[in-house]
Amino acid sequence: MLHTRMSSESILSNAGRHQSLCKQVPGAEHLATAIQPVINNLKEKKSLSLTALEDKGTAYDNMVLKDTILDDVVRDISDAAKQYDRKNIGRGIYTSLFPDGKTTSITNVSYSQEPIEADKFLSRFDKFEEGNSLLAHKAPLTAAIADARTMISAYVLAIDKEKMALEIESSAQDDVIRQYEFNYLDAAKLFGKKYANRLFPKTPKYKKIEVVEEALAE
Repeated sequence: MLHTRMSSESILSNAGRHQSLCKQVPGAEHLATAIQPVINNLKEKKSLSLTALEDKGTAYDNMVLKDTILDDVVRDISDAAKQYDRKNIGRGIYTSLFPDGKTTSITNVSYSQEPIEADKFLSRFDKFEEGNSLLAHKAPLTAAIADARTMISAYVLAIDKEKMALEIESSAQDDVIRQYEFNYLDAAKLFGKKYANRLFPKTPKYKKIEVVEEALAE
């Protein structure tokens, strides 16, 4: 019989084989008809789960991309600040932007933490006087932070959608398993348990498969 530890693919395979057997036995055709709606429903829900998984993968890729772009913007500002200090000795712009002397305190944190650290970094531009050439980097940094946050939110949403899709798929699995059991009970009433067992697929036995393979090889 079917059980909840089985994958949707295994459940659908067994249910389909059961249908095929029922269609070959006079008086059992209605069992094939009875299980068809829940099979269709599970196929649909499985498809939605796969779509949700693909969407989650795409959302993750987009989040990584925007995180990388934010990293690049921070590094570009680091390079520009170093160049500014070389041209303006004594100003110490780099130190005011990067108090710990490195970009990795922003770029090497988690995806969710980086926009927070980047916001702190952005606030340091407020100390610059109007006309400072480094202020030109403020807009790209603001945009990169916003994009990173948007993609993080999209990824979190995609995770939630996949979880929901999997829960719905699991419920659809239960429906097929339940109808499969109902079919067995109905078949047992109609044909007796011994004959009813013929309508429900068995896992192939190794010895019998071996004999078939040997026959095919001859």
